[in-house]
Amino acid sequence: MKRRESETVEFKKSTAQIKEAVISLCAMLNKHNAGCVYFGIKDDGTVYGQDIGKKTTSDISHELRNYLKPMPIVEISTETLEGKDIIKVEASGDDTPYSAYGRYYTRVDDADISMDSRQLWKYFESKDKTYSKWEEELTSYGIDQVNEDLLIQYIRDANDTGRLNYVYRNPMEALMKLGLISKEGFLNNAGYFLFGNDGPVLLKEVIYPTDERKTFTDLKQFRGNILECINEGMKYIQNNIHYYSEIVGARREEKPEIPTEALREIIINSFAHCHYQKGDSNEISITKSRVRIYNPGGILNDMSPIDFASGKVGSKIRNPLIATVLFKNGMIDAFGTGFDRTFKVCADQGVDYGYQNDEYGFTFIFKRKENDRINDRINDRINTPLNQKISELDRMILQLTSENCYITIAEIAKRVEKSDATIQRHMSKLISSGRVIRVGSKKNGYWKLQ
Repeated sequence: MKRRESETVEFKKSTAQIKEAVISLCAMLNKHNAGCVYFGIKDDGTVYGQDIGKKTTSDISHELRNYLKPMPIVEISTETLEGKDIIKVEASGDDTPYSAYGRYYTRVDDADISMDSRQLWKYFESKDKTYSKWEEELTSYGIDQVNEDLLIQYIRDANDTGRLNYVYRNPMEALMKLGLISKEGFLNNAGYFLFGNDGPVLLKEVIYPTDERKTFTDLKQFRGNILECINEGMKYIQNNIHYYSEIVGARREEKPEIPTEALREIIINSFAHCHYQKGDSNEISITKSRVRIYNPGGILNDMSPIDFASGKVGSKIRNPLIATVLFKNGMIDAFGTGFDRTFKVCADQGVDYGYQNDEYGFTFIFKRKENDRINDRINDRINTPLNQKISELDRMILQLTSENCYITIAEIAKRVEKSDATIQRHMSKLISSGRVIRVGSKKNGYWKLQ
């Protein structure tokens, strides 16, 4: 009987094709909850044979553990066909969707096909009732409540990742492609919270000078959509932690005390898995020894981040549609792997951390390094002269913008008791000298110290 590949069987000539084999297992698991790959058989069914050394099967197991998420049940065995050795890898599991190397696949005949957002969403729809139906509920908001500039930028980013192939024409068509609006033009909750232009999400930000948290030096309530809040949260922390210097080659580079990749993963996780129906808000608090990121939506089924990082369980996502949209533009690389990347990068850079998951929500804490080992980047920028001396008023303006990058000209004028015109004139000089730049529009932008 002629051997042939199918939707549950794949042939590989040798283990040199291990990456393709992992992708095939991922596709078969997503399509049939099971699949089998043979190493040592050509794709036409001819037995070629596979050299089997001491580490051959362990290398296959290692590749599967690292790049097939969540980890299914796997059995690796050796067989002899036509007098030649082959390796058989069988996988089974129903914790779909599975990902391989951060992407999702399904099986069509003997081909592995990359899944689009609609196919991915169907997997979440088939899950049990712990997955959100709230996202699909229609709001009374239409296209006029959408931040179109943000939507256009999102489409560009999603195309750049290769996870979307779409030329932007208008907001209605783009939102329908993402599953965020009805044919009648009403945004669903996911669409409104992702792209709404009137601040559907509240992010509280606060800085305490000590760990006792009795008094604060900065308190801010930022309103925006999910994408805006993610960017705001990253900027707020990065503007208020310390940096140290490293000499790389002939260049001096600044390194944050908390790895940017780890911050990014936890902040995105915070907004992707937030329980928005509770009416509570996400929070970022910074004290002398820690950075705390909280969202009112604990990990579903009271599971541990360690379980996600190890691949023992799949990612039980509270907001699958929101998570899918964040996956398309590259904010999420693969569901359930963010904790794994966070733990690894923190270990590599010697950053300690902790977390708490309870009925109130999920809190992740980064423990800060000792301040006397680090240079304060903001103070360094204010106090180090560039090409010319600055006045005391300029120094006050720089200090205020460093404390609050969203401060307005009018607010600065009020704080320093000067006219708006005077502050505008001094700010223009600071901009022209390269000390400050304006990022974004006058209404929604912010100041950045150089």
